Amino acid sequence: MPDWRLRRSLLITPGHRADRLAKAATLPADSIAFDLEDGVPPSRKAEARAAVAAALRDLDFGGRERVVRINAVGSDAWEQDLAALPLGGLDAVMLPKVESPEALRRLDARLAALAPGQAPLPVIATLETPRGILNALAIADASPNLAAIFFGPGDYTLATGGALTPRALDFPRQVITAAAGAVGAQALDAPYLGGLRDVEGTRADALLARELGFSGKVVFHPDQIAPVNAAFTPNAEEVARARRYVAAFREAAARGENVALVDGEFVAMDLVPRMERIIATQAAAALRQG
Repeated sequence: MPDWRLRRSLLITPGHRADRLAKAATLPADSIAFDLEDGVPPSRKAEARAAVAAALRDLDFGGRERVVRINAVGSDAWEQDLAALPLGGLDAVMLPKVESPEALRRLDARLAALAPGQAPLPVIATLETPRGILNALAIADASPNLAAIFFGPGDYTLATGGALTPRALDFPRQVITAAAGAVGAQALDAPYLGGLRDVEGTRADALLARELGFSGKVVFHPDQIAPVNAAFTPNAEEVARARRYVAAFREAAARGENVALVDGEFVAMDLVPRMERIIATQAAAALRQG
């Protein structure tokens, strides 16, 4: 499993828009995903590959994660996408429309063939169809390079006839977080589609996603970045509580005990990693702001 990193917000930017690629690299999203898939018209795929390759070579991302969303495995374009990219300038590959474990295996094999000797690239798998959702655990188990699972609701609701509402999306969202949690990967939620500049709606949707177990959200517009980052950043009270829990458990462990009592609540070993992740998230977020 790839090392954990901060992914509160992942901004997707169309690959054929060179001006937007340059701007995206300056925005406060944790991850920048240059799109070669749905955001690019078929007639401009080659142009997008060239623009994204140039951006990866030339732009300063200031520590932001560099991601490219390629076309789906099995399409006519995914191998052309990979062949055009400077893989050494990438931090992760985002794979859309994953419906089976085989898609991740084929991607891993192709990346290994294109960059022999290079450390495997982390993969962000997108589950966006009913078949993908129902195969979520098998997909999560398919690759040691899986870093995150992203839920894309568009094709899912098109197939099911459901609405883009929290109630209608509750089942696939919980499946995504369960599958990601089973293998230690992150879960990334769907973008808020109720209004690209609806700051309060974006924040409320992000808080719901965090409650369900997501680590972050995909965003489509710069105005969505700040409320999403804020929603997925632990506040001072949460961090202080986490520090108390970790310190108390370590003191108990030093005495040969398996549990500690903090704020009237028992702290056992299984709670400590969650508290440590809260502390690590806040620390990483503070570094991003700096």
